[in-house]
Amino acid sequence: MKKIALVEPQTTGGHVFSKTHMPRLGLPLLATQLRNAGYESAVYVGPAAALPWEEILKADLVGISAITPTSREAYRIAAYLRHAGVPVVIGGIHATFLPEEALQYADYVMRGEADFTFPALINCLHEGRSPREIPGLSYREGDIVRHNPCPTVWVDLNDLPIPDLSLFARGGIGRGAVPVMTSRGCPFNCTFCSVTPMFGRGYRFRSTESVLQELSRYSGRHIFFCDDNFTADRRRSIELLQGIVDRKISIKGWGAQLRVEASRDSELMEMMRRTRCHIAYLGLESINEATLKAYNKKQSVEDIADAIQRFHAYGIRVHGMFVFGGDDDTVETIRETVDFALRMRIDTVQFLMLTPLPGTSLFARLEAEGRLLTRDWELYDGHHAVFHPARMTPEHLQEETVKAFQRFYAPGHIMQNFFYMGWASALYRGLGWWLVRRFVQENRCYHQFLAQFQREARRVPLLYRRVQGLARPDQQNNEAQRQLKIFITESRGVFYVRLRGFLDWLTLKEIKRSLQGHLPARFFQLVVDTKGLNFSSEGASHSFTRLLGRLQKRAHRLQLIYSSSERPAFLTLRHYLARLSRYELLPRKR
Repeated sequence: MKKIALVEPQTTGGHVFSKTHMPRLGLPLLATQLRNAGYESAVYVGPAAALPWEEILKADLVGISAITPTSREAYRIAAYLRHAGVPVVIGGIHATFLPEEALQYADYVMRGEADFTFPALINCLHEGRSPREIPGLSYREGDIVRHNPCPTVWVDLNDLPIPDLSLFARGGIGRGAVPVMTSRGCPFNCTFCSVTPMFGRGYRFRSTESVLQELSRYSGRHIFFCDDNFTADRRRSIELLQGIVDRKISIKGWGAQLRVEASRDSELMEMMRRTRCHIAYLGLESINEATLKAYNKKQSVEDIADAIQRFHAYGIRVHGMFVFGGDDDTVETIRETVDFALRMRIDTVQFLMLTPLPGTSLFARLEAEGRLLTRDWELYDGHHAVFHPARMTPEHLQEETVKAFQRFYAPGHIMQNFFYMGWASALYRGLGWWLVRRFVQENRCYHQFLAQFQREARRVPLLYRRVQGLARPDQQNNEAQRQLKIFITESRGVFYVRLRGFLDWLTLKEIKRSLQGHLPARFFQLVVDTKGLNFSSEGASHSFTRLLGRLQKRAHRLQLIYSSSERPAFLTLRHYLARLSRYELLPRKR
């Protein structure tokens, strides 16, 4: 085992911040350690349909890191790789909290921080040893699922190497901002945030010397400090910024995620200005005092307003991040938030819907209360209502959040801050207008899906049909072998098509007619079960995949349940579908 490929999946759907190309640093850190240990390693970023499969399939093992909204894409990639004979390890926040789900698609699941446990697993497999001693590992031994205990201590960040960003395949990270990690953890504990369950409430940071060495590599570049709370330790932040000044590290500009209390420290703010901090990403969350209390934000609306004014006074743009849908939020709360954002002249905003991510206390509470609408993880991106709000309908939450975006990024508001904060504010508002417009076009049917999610979970039969196929020389006297059975049912907007029997060009025509007559113009999800399907030839398999490709354009997602058969027609089917967007291959459950 010498070649290790690491993949960070991306979803195919567009987000209002999807043009911010900022890869996470977990995989580059692992790739750097593997390279230092003598392995050949590279990092690939993108949706399944855009990945360089010829390169990845040459790997001896593939590691995939996923957050909740990219977990479906991770599973698609993993399923394809495993059936191509490539071992797969899945890690990241989502797999940490739902390891048995991830283990349906992978050989191994790494839970928690994998900086040292993943390389240990690679060495273990390379040497042919049992992985029973690898902390935080989940895997199968026969029919038994084993979950090794997680490490008892957090990773010391000073033991990690500086990530080699050239290990990103196909040109690295480009000319955008360079991500730099200086700390992990957050001393606060917001109910909707998965940072503290994953990385702890203790604030761990790298030594100032180590960070300054890394920054010196990126002279003349924009930097994004990808800490969850860059100024959680005031003294340490000032020391780092002073080091940038003393060593004359020429940063073109930088940004980071902060809390509003950072604005109260004049010394810190002055150092931020001197080191060319251009933008502060502030977790403002709400202008509803009751909602702020429920989120455990430990800040007031007055604190928010003062922070925006102080950052602007120091020439630092503000990107305000709000969350709609708390139990005390109403439609009026959302509309008043837009009024507030425009009145306070926030440069750019991110209006997200409250999203109960697995591992958070919010998820546990809403699940216990029966308020989750769906477990379609791709929708858990903050741009789709996925639960029942307390004081409005899911449809109202979705509609008002989209309207809030449209209103803030309206053409008439693009130039609002041009003479106040400069051209960058206007430029990013213009980009926001375009992204919102595209998002609305791509998700125009989601209101319809929301209504379907809330219906009673009951399968409604739509069609049962038997079709006689063409006779083959070996089937002249056996009509049963030439039959195709078509079953179509529907439940909460998901259509299920089960195919059993023999498929040739004649029975394929009947499938087309049946689907044409029983599927709407747009639908949320189609599940096609082909476990009992036999293809007459590879040509029939190609024709069937072309039919599914056309159906894909009408659905948010198409899932294919397939046989483990190694016959050429099935191999062609799996090979073709795995390269298309919005497909998910589902092997038969073990």
